[in-house]
Amino acid sequence: MKKAYVLILTLSFFNYSSYALTDEFSLFIKTCKSCEWITYPTPFRLKEQCEIARQGIFLKGMTKCLRTYN
Repeated sequence: MKKAYVLILTLSFFNYSSYALTDEFSLFIKTCKSCEWITYPTPFRLKEQCEIARQGIFLKGMTKCLRTYN
């Protein structure tokens, strides 16, 4: 009984950890103050990747990286 309980806890932990890692970061671009935010079509797995892509965009306006949840 104790082995089954430990097995269930272990499986639920792995299921939760894989769910917790599904967060992605999206790059948002705003070309003017009155314009809407435009989302870059490809999400990034890591925030560092999003920030690198953000530095490579040379537009007048604002950019930001935000976490998106599935």
